[in-house]
Amino acid sequence: MIIATKKTSLKKRSGQASREQLLEVAAQLFARKGLHRVTLAEIAGEAGMSGPAIYNHFKSKDALFCEVVCLMYDEETAAFGELLDPLDSVQEALDRMMEAVPKMYRGDGVLQMLGFTAQLEAVRDPEQFAAISAATRKRDEVAIRLVERAKSKGELPAEADAEELGAMLISLFIGAVGNRSIRASQHGQFVRSIEALRVLLHMFGSRAGKAKKKSEDAAV
Repeated sequence: MIIATKKTSLKKRSGQASREQLLEVAAQLFARKGLHRVTLAEIAGEAGMSGPAIYNHFKSKDALFCEVVCLMYDEETAAFGELLDPLDSVQEALDRMMEAVPKMYRGDGVLQMLGFTAQLEAVRDPEQFAAISAATRKRDEVAIRLVERAKSKGELPAEADAEELGAMLISLFIGAVGNRSIRASQHGQFVRSIEALRVLLHMFGSRAGKAKKKSEDAAV
């Protein structure tokens, strides 16, 4: 688990437990140091195994990085799916996400920094890290489906670009909340950042509501 850590004893681990430990350690190191300043030997050492043993689980550092990131995105996709799939209102989704997304972030900043690192690497080498882009797309599709439902309901105009709106909805929270969570020097500052985002979203929502009402009145 990348979103919620699961500590594994270094004694008598099974092959699966060893693999999970490697993923957790790798997530922390890739987040703190980036992809290119970490070695497989370093990851193996931190996980309590020998350097050659890591190749029993991963053929290369890039493969390990890809699996760590895709696991993180799969966990985020599941979390967003549980949150958004029952809804057909973007406005309600914004309210729910304001409550839920900040709680997804670990206090050590791993989720946030790993996400930023992953997006940079996927842009720099799209062929090598195509799986990361695919996992990102899968996560965005949860919000894209929500936007399509909101369009069908009439909450959003029929001509609204569901793909861009859905991707932007996820990016808004992952980017804004993630950035503020690692830049805030104290938890209290992070809480204030969340409240500031809440105010902005409420302001935009109020303006959108007034514009829609004005359009409906003009059509009568």
